[in-house]
Amino acid sequence: MLFNYHYVEHDIEKLQTWLDHLVKEVWCRNGGDYSLDLLHPDLKAVVEEIANDDRIQKDHLDGPIKKIDKLFQNRLNAAQRAQISDWYDNNNDIEALCANDPQKDPGTYSDIQAIDADLEEALKKFCQSLFTDIMHLKAVTTRTAEIDAHYDAFVTENDEGKCPYCGYGDIKGQHHSKREAYDHFLPKGTYPFNSVNFKNLAPMCHECNSSYKHTKDPIRDSTSGTRRKAFYSYATDAPGISIDLKLSTADINELCPSDIALNVTAPGHDEEVESWKDVFGIEERYKAKCCGKNDGKAWLIRVLEENESYGLTPQEMLEAEIGVAENNPWSDANFLKKPFLLACQNAGLM
Repeated sequence: MLFNYHYVEHDIEKLQTWLDHLVKEVWCRNGGDYSLDLLHPDLKAVVEEIANDDRIQKDHLDGPIKKIDKLFQNRLNAAQRAQISDWYDNNNDIEALCANDPQKDPGTYSDIQAIDADLEEALKKFCQSLFTDIMHLKAVTTRTAEIDAHYDAFVTENDEGKCPYCGYGDIKGQHHSKREAYDHFLPKGTYPFNSVNFKNLAPMCHECNSSYKHTKDPIRDSTSGTRRKAFYSYATDAPGISIDLKLSTADINELCPSDIALNVTAPGHDEEVESWKDVFGIEERYKAKCCGKNDGKAWLIRVLEENESYGLTPQEMLEAEIGVAENNPWSDANFLKKPFLLACQNAGLM
């Protein structure tokens, strides 16, 4: 990704804390009968409030928690419960998984299915409902926070207004009445237990989220299935990506993606770059943007045809445009405009 988000601490994270206790201290315990008193006190209060609210028709918590607990206690041995406890810890260490830490082996729903198919089915329904249903219930939000409140705090801190995964898609900010969807960076349909972990959740533009990433797994090669590194959305170090372009034609009117060679580098992060390009279709999208009538071609026309309006030569206009691009890389796709204009110059287009 082109730049990192800043992580925002927020009360909405309390739900994950309750889940920590539920999985580690309740479901993965060795022996003893289940009771509500085993739950985190706040989760116990939520379960009781929902059970006593006649307006809530679906059994979101009490029944599923008991069903899963029964499967843990009656069908799994101590070693299997310990394994799932480890997977829980690993699946929620998003930064370590993105770094492909050899000490952190993630557990998937397929891994749990190999232990017990009924447990896999019950856990998948429960973990997905945490994000789609449970976290939005009033009994929960009065003790944590509304997701819209988290979004407001998030975009106040992260105010670029652009998607860091592509660099040019808009992210709705604090002056919008709507918000972007949160993407599960490690897909919630693959990895259990992190569907409400906000270190695995980040706003993403619609094109990145729905058209390209969708259910792709950034930390696993889609062809070989092997683990790989990926950029962590909340890393403290900048990714340091550089983009270089070369054009094989001097005919701007007929420019097409096959005429463009795109080279993306980030020293020390070769594997992350390849993962990023693969998951978000970076080469296709950046080349298409450079060929666009109102993108790449318009950038070049501005240098060639508008320079006289500013009393500049084409070379001076080019230098001015590059200066603006360097100072404001996330405005008007300037991070891509600069290498494109330099490529045009090298191809003899100006």
